[in-house]
Amino acid sequence: MILDRIVTGGVLGRRMGLAVVAALAAMVLAPSAVRAEVRVRNYDVLVNAERADGGGELGPIAIAGTRNGTFSGAVAVESAAAIKGLKATMGPLAGPGGAKIPAENVRVRYAVAWDGSFRQYRPSGLDILLESPPVEVKPGDRGRAALVGVWVTVTVPAAAAPGAYAGQLVVEAEGLPARKVPVNLTVAEWVIPDAQQWRTWVEMIQSPDTLALEYDVPLWSERHWAMIARSMDLIGQTGSRVVTIPLISRTNQGNEQSMVRWIRQADGSWKHDFSVMEKYLDTAVKHMGKPKMVVLYAWDIYLATKDQRPTVDPKAHSYAQEQQRLAQKRWDIQTKGMAVSMLDEKTGEVTTDYLPHYRAEESREPWQRVFQGLRERLKARGLEEAMVLGMVNDAVPPKEDVAFLNDISGGLPWIAHLHPPRTRGRKPVGNKLLHGIADVCYEAHVYSIRYEATPGKNRVYGWQLPEHRAFFGRHGIPNGAALRVRLLPEVNITGGQRGVGRIGADYWYVIKNSRGERVGASYARYPENMWRNLNIDSWLLAPGPDGPVATARYENLREGVQECEARIALEMVLTNPEAVKQVGGDLAARAQALLDDRQRSIWRSVWTNEEQLKLLDTLGMDGNARNEHEAIWQTLTKKGVKLPDFWDGEARRMRDEEYRKGEQWFAASGWQKRNADLFRLAAEVQGRLKK
Repeated sequence: MILDRIVTGGVLGRRMGLAVVAALAAMVLAPSAVRAEVRVRNYDVLVNAERADGGGELGPIAIAGTRNGTFSGAVAVESAAAIKGLKATMGPLAGPGGAKIPAENVRVRYAVAWDGSFRQYRPSGLDILLESPPVEVKPGDRGRAALVGVWVTVTVPAAAAPGAYAGQLVVEAEGLPARKVPVNLTVAEWVIPDAQQWRTWVEMIQSPDTLALEYDVPLWSERHWAMIARSMDLIGQTGSRVVTIPLISRTNQGNEQSMVRWIRQADGSWKHDFSVMEKYLDTAVKHMGKPKMVVLYAWDIYLATKDQRPTVDPKAHSYAQEQQRLAQKRWDIQTKGMAVSMLDEKTGEVTTDYLPHYRAEESREPWQRVFQGLRERLKARGLEEAMVLGMVNDAVPPKEDVAFLNDISGGLPWIAHLHPPRTRGRKPVGNKLLHGIADVCYEAHVYSIRYEATPGKNRVYGWQLPEHRAFFGRHGIPNGAALRVRLLPEVNITGGQRGVGRIGADYWYVIKNSRGERVGASYARYPENMWRNLNIDSWLLAPGPDGPVATARYENLREGVQECEARIALEMVLTNPEAVKQVGGDLAARAQALLDDRQRSIWRSVWTNEEQLKLLDTLGMDGNARNEHEAIWQTLTKKGVKLPDFWDGEARRMRDEEYRKGEQWFAASGWQKRNADLFRLAAEVQGRLKK
């Protein structure tokens, strides 16, 4: 009304210019803009929902899955104003011939973004999957809408009837009447093996100290144990099969305490308390499944010997001086001895103190009893064969320490997390890589990752390698785009690795500065054991209101591993001439074509230049690099393609653009259909083998 009078002949209307009238109109209309509708739209679980709105009508949530697997789809709820009173419910899914997937197999979660307190490696998008709806989701800065995802995650029973299933998600909020969203799930006949039988290697590391610090609970209190169990539940569902038992304190993995405590006796001798170690191991077995490796963490970088205390060169640049001062700190702590946890039996107090080094004569007898106690307890749990030593990194333990631990442990092999691989071409047993004394049975490494983007020219089966190696994505790579995380396992098992390793589970940055910013992981408390850029700077779990929860990246990793297992089931047949005869050449050819197309699609998401990808097909791939882009860069430049220097800013922008375009292409390329075809062919091949 007021605006009408102004525009149609009032005094102001005659004298004001058009721009002023427009400004006044905006002021009058502003209240209705604030009351913008709450709407529901689709988004792809592979893509950051903040930039995934393709517009158009709301469509069904479409999910492609198979039996004994877990699969997700999502919608987003957004509004220009705050979203309040959000609630989503989901019943059972109805399938063919009256079959049902019960409601307890269908989870509804709420995806929200990480807050802005992270200084580094902050995951993007709607990543944290909350079990309960947030009380309020506020609009972002710079005019961004309030946005929250609603995820539907279905765990398909192993005995579910294959076919099409349908259900309904109901979403409501203040200003949003109940909105019904169809959920369509296709279930293939193939049965994914149980997680502990998976051939794709995943090493995801749990951090008890992060949970204690985040939720301000005492180490090993009942609430702490409940949170550890929750983390391990999630870790186990990825097929991860490694449990770490710190035997020393203040480790690179952030362990304040050793899990075997030392008790000084009146006569100066020692006895040992294994109760924390036993409960941690039992919790792991119950919630993760039977471990394939139990890492007895007995060595860290500060124990590396030097002839004399390092000096600080006043002429060196600041970073070099910082590392020299760190070396001095390591020296000073090393001279105290080895840090372990001491238990006062009368008070129950646990403190950190220092024992003589392994090389000291008085160390042999008490440490021998520690390892004897460990072996007895692991043997009683059927885990004696899973015992390994840690941790080798770029710094190799001195020969004397290796010899000592080899002797008292009964010749246990070691694992390594490091830059360059040492085990390539060597079997995990008998390689004697540590001073000709001890084996390295497994390593997660950064350099010399073998990639293969040209399946038509060369096929590699990393999952069947004799050596046990995995890709270690430093610099927070697993904190990147959900698509990249999903494809990491398949990129590696189609190359020269068995899978992925040294991934943090609940290693989010928990140390805060005076401004409340999250600036470091739990291990930042122990600079003497920092491994520089080999530190664990990734986390696939997130801090929920009352304990750790999954993330969008976690769910994508799990689904990516499930897809790998289907691929491996086919490749086990395709690499066996007798099995190929049994299934028939026609089916084998269709299966190989499907796998080659999958592999090409994965690399098309990394590098969108079709002409250059075809050049790789012709010439082959020089694939030993630190990441996919470096592998392509090396190959193309060696073949004469003009590209900027890999480290230039221009090259970085080019790589970022390729990832962005590749992500968009992959999301629109029918990836769900490719997965459905993969699972269907796995079932068809399996059916012929049974005949």
